[in-house]
Amino acid sequence: MMPRRSRYWGLLGFALIFAGVCERSGSSGPPKLPANAPNVLLITLDTTRADHLGCYGWSKAQTPVLDALAASGVRFEWAFAQVPLTLPSHATLLTGTYPPSNGLRFNASGVLSDAVPTLAESFKAHGYRTGAFVAAGVLDSAFGLNRGFDCYDDKFGDADDPSLVRQERPADAVCNAALAWLGRSPEKPFFAWVHFFDPHAPYEPPPPFREKLADPYDGEIAFVDSQIRRLLDWLDANHCRDRTLIVAVGDHGEAFGEHGEPCHGLFLYDTTMQVPLILSFPAHLTPGKVIACGVRMIDVTPTVLDLMKWESWPELQGESLLPLLTEASPAFRPSYGETEYPRASFGWAPLRSYTTQQWMYIEAPQAELYDRAADPGESTNLVTARPDVAEQMRRELKELSEGMTRRDARNVTLDDRAIRALSSLGYVGANGAPAEADDGRPRRDPKDMISAYRRMSGVNDLFVHRQWPEVVQVLKPLLDETPESDELHAMLGEAYLQLHQFKEAEQEYAASLRTVPDSAQKWCKLGDALYFQAKITEAITCYQQSLSVSDAYVLSHNRLGVIYLQRQSLDEAYRHLRRCMDLDSASVNARVPYAEVLSQMGRHEEAVKLLQETLRDTPKSAAAYQTLGRALVAAHRGAEAVDALRAACRALPNDLSLKSALAGLLLRATGLRAPEAKEALNLARECSEADPDSPDHADLLASALAASGDLDNAIAAAARALSLAQSQGKAELATHIEAHLQALRARRPN
Repeated sequence: MMPRRSRYWGLLGFALIFAGVCERSGSSGPPKLPANAPNVLLITLDTTRADHLGCYGWSKAQTPVLDALAASGVRFEWAFAQVPLTLPSHATLLTGTYPPSNGLRFNASGVLSDAVPTLAESFKAHGYRTGAFVAAGVLDSAFGLNRGFDCYDDKFGDADDPSLVRQERPADAVCNAALAWLGRSPEKPFFAWVHFFDPHAPYEPPPPFREKLADPYDGEIAFVDSQIRRLLDWLDANHCRDRTLIVAVGDHGEAFGEHGEPCHGLFLYDTTMQVPLILSFPAHLTPGKVIACGVRMIDVTPTVLDLMKWESWPELQGESLLPLLTEASPAFRPSYGETEYPRASFGWAPLRSYTTQQWMYIEAPQAELYDRAADPGESTNLVTARPDVAEQMRRELKELSEGMTRRDARNVTLDDRAIRALSSLGYVGANGAPAEADDGRPRRDPKDMISAYRRMSGVNDLFVHRQWPEVVQVLKPLLDETPESDELHAMLGEAYLQLHQFKEAEQEYAASLRTVPDSAQKWCKLGDALYFQAKITEAITCYQQSLSVSDAYVLSHNRLGVIYLQRQSLDEAYRHLRRCMDLDSASVNARVPYAEVLSQMGRHEEAVKLLQETLRDTPKSAAAYQTLGRALVAAHRGAEAVDALRAACRALPNDLSLKSALAGLLLRATGLRAPEAKEALNLARECSEADPDSPDHADLLASALAASGDLDNAIAAAARALSLAQSQGKAELATHIEAHLQALRARRPN
């Protein structure tokens, strides 16, 4: 073992290296860093329990790379997260502040407060190139963790594609992106954050890890470990390993049924709050050192700033870990923990915790106290047996909590794509709405609701796989148990929308909004439920209410724009659809209705150009093809419209709406020739045979038969179309078809 004096000088030399390369120049811009300036590689291990790594004693682990990092540097035996959820935990890590102070309390809860500096911003200000590579939508740049990064790579899947069940990317894809960025300027000092999501449920490791380990969770961690090897190999190949500080840290742990909890987020026990924390900096940190006292997630950023010899920030609430490296018996740092998830998503009580070397206290409707040394499984609640300790812990937690500067996150507006992406990752209640303020009313203890919560977790999987009847079947009895859970009302409302049970959807979304009225998404969904019941005026009111919550909610602008198009209120339609384009110009759902309103306003060529560009980017959009056909006709370019719809039918051969549109366009052509009449008839027959209950398709077939000279069959088809329309209660359509039928009969010779 290195003598104490040698350890001290090793650490001092480490600090001097950083200090020597990071002095500011007299210029106002970032300093120019020498090529040998130290790098920092931050690796975050999502949902990784410390006790499932080899270096933390797990005999079944296959984590040779992380184990070697620990052997080459410092391992912290007891590191604690401040919140057991991915977004707020990473916000705590990157800012050195508690969740109440940075404003991010649970997933999708808002945008990081501008008043809180980030670690990446500090590196950027000191002249470093900065890159982040995240694996799942819960860390989307929309939530503000991208501040300070030159590159924030959050490409984790296409949420518009329903075939992609989960919106995440595996460790090898994240590693590929990080290595590509590192390789573009290998000579420049960097701060890189690489996030691996794989150990998050469901646990589905790729081969050979699937076969090598009996526990698929361990297999996921082993797969991540193998990708960390690729990062370290790059450092070795580019001769910069010795001048790269590597920080490997978990964001939270995972529960496997302990205390009844599946996964993480609901409770604050060590299973989800203790995380691995390893610092490695070859030749500058004492190899193999283990710090056995308690440390916190908030301590990581102050430690990095201290190592770099940069000025810290007054907002920091953590403390540097460097003093612990030279102390013979470092003191345990009491750790604060919280979860707002029970309240924000289900209307239950939030939880707070306070952990010391001997005790762990949880503030809840039924408070909990555990002796950590005698009861590491936290199985015996000592609140009644040791009221003196419980009261002392409660006071210390209260003092710590009241001393925190409170900041609100900025509001975030998530569209349905982002919300589906979050739900696909298993987050029940992922809607992007802020938690309502604590009104002091009694709330149920999450411990008492664990059975309901476990069933909710199962519902989320059904929800992601769009098994709507099963969602309804499970959620209805759950809501009888916990009617205060606004998110369950919203999930049930979505299931009813998908099942076209619009009255029931209206009731569920209205119930959810009574609890959380400030959700742009839910107001929009309530509007949808009303719209499909032909309650158009009420729907408009809901969409407007959605926009009063967030004027950036794209779907509500879209809905209002389409309604005003239908009503020929073109100025209002244009205003809302133009706003859609401003907010999401790459989306087909924004481009197509905007092109429609341009065409209806007489700006046909602009509409045609936009739609052609859209189809180059998204060649499988039926709506874009249909709108292009109408715009070309309006621009007196009928032949091009026919060509466009023929191309659409080739691209999407099973789309009946395109075949119907092409048949109708051919039939309306002046001087219809026999080949086009035959083409229209074949298309109309395909549509009618594929959808025999459609009065529109039957009426189209009547027109095509008449154009081909078969009046008797045309009349029969029109009579059938009229019968279908009447039986389906489509009065306006029935009136139109009846007039068509009379015209056909008038043409038949006596």
